[in-house]
Amino acid sequence: MTGMRLFDSHCHINSKEFDEDREEVIARMKESGLTGAVVIGCEDPELKPLRALLSQHPGYLWGAWALHPEYQDVDHEPTVEEICSANADPNFVAVGETGLDYYWHKPPCPWQVERFLRHIEAAKRLGKPLIIHARDAESEAVDILKSENAGETGFVLHCFSSTAEVAKKALDAGGMIGINGNMTFKRSVAIQDACAAIPMDRILAETDCPYLAPVPKRGRRNEPSFVAYTVAKIAALHQIAAEEAARMTEANARRFFRLPPPVSGE
Repeated sequence: MTGMRLFDSHCHINSKEFDEDREEVIARMKESGLTGAVVIGCEDPELKPLRALLSQHPGYLWGAWALHPEYQDVDHEPTVEEICSANADPNFVAVGETGLDYYWHKPPCPWQVERFLRHIEAAKRLGKPLIIHARDAESEAVDILKSENAGETGFVLHCFSSTAEVAKKALDAGGMIGINGNMTFKRSVAIQDACAAIPMDRILAETDCPYLAPVPKRGRRNEPSFVAYTVAKIAALHQIAAEEAARMTEANARRFFRLPPPVSGE
């Protein structure tokens, strides 16, 4: 898997699971051919440490922040202005992850929808794309994104876990599809069928680490370097070389997040 040019469009290397070896993980990213990654913050306490992490790796690590839809009982709901402020730093290249979560919270969830709409408005004001969490709610999330014309600023359905029909619905609304390690699981036939039907220029490769390590690393703590295994599966489904799938998904990420070319030597 060496020699490929890769990008992890969604990771949580800021999480506590990496506190003991974060710099070693980043070193492995570079050794594995990753030219960068987007690191996600999901609640207020993560914002300041995320800014510090990005400042330590300029031009290599980028960020995004939102109040995750899983968190219901919070001390403060961020306003549109506060979401904009959190993501105004040039190192923050998207607003997210935001959206709907009908796995942990059964619908209807008006508080989730209201929070989601505030994040969409913030992304529009900033001119930055949205990273969408839509567990068991992908079709519903796309309906909202379409009604809000979110395709104009751009959005990605992160950790896509639905069908080819839902993927097409998202693509028609102007979105991208984030494919990660769950697609490599033997039981994930529907996701694999969807992935095969998605044009390569609309796919972002991601890990969502430390979660959902791909086959053959399933059961371990996931990390960004493992994105190579997901890219290899994407390549197999599209019947192209792994190196070509890596090149295309890396280019897709840079285009979607409006990133400059990689730093020389990355």
